[in-house]
Amino acid sequence: MKKVVLFVAIVLMAIASMGQKANSFVDFAADSTLNAETVYLVISSPTAIKVNHAVTLNLVPVNTSGTATVTCVPQGSSDNSVWFDLESSASTVNNAGTVATVKYEYPNAYWRYYRYKLVSTGTGVTHFTGELGLKKK
Repeated sequence: MKKVVLFVAIVLMAIASMGQKANSFVDFAADSTLNAETVYLVISSPTAIKVNHAVTLNLVPVNTSGTATVTCVPQGSSDNSVWFDLESSASTVNNAGTVATVKYEYPNAYWRYYRYKLVSTGTGVTHFTGELGLKKK
């Protein structure tokens, strides 16, 4: 009886592992906006992404001081030099001290490089961290 239970457990684990896809995450280099400025949240050592991945971009803001308003737009590039906005409108991630995390999901990695464009207005400091997630298809 123990052999049958063990065999069934092994078969179930094999089936479960076949349905799972590998995930990997890379942290963006932490950065901050100060008063009215534009900052780009990037990966320290970017590597080109292959097109057989789904991409998730997470952004976590922390209001350090002041009442700045900060918006973000994810950007993509095929060569890590010319960048394009991936969304038609920016998301507000800090509204006078009230922060909100954002997450963007792209089922196909059309671009080989990704980053966030952060635009701050007003006065204040907002600190940002985040990650880029890849899910192999």
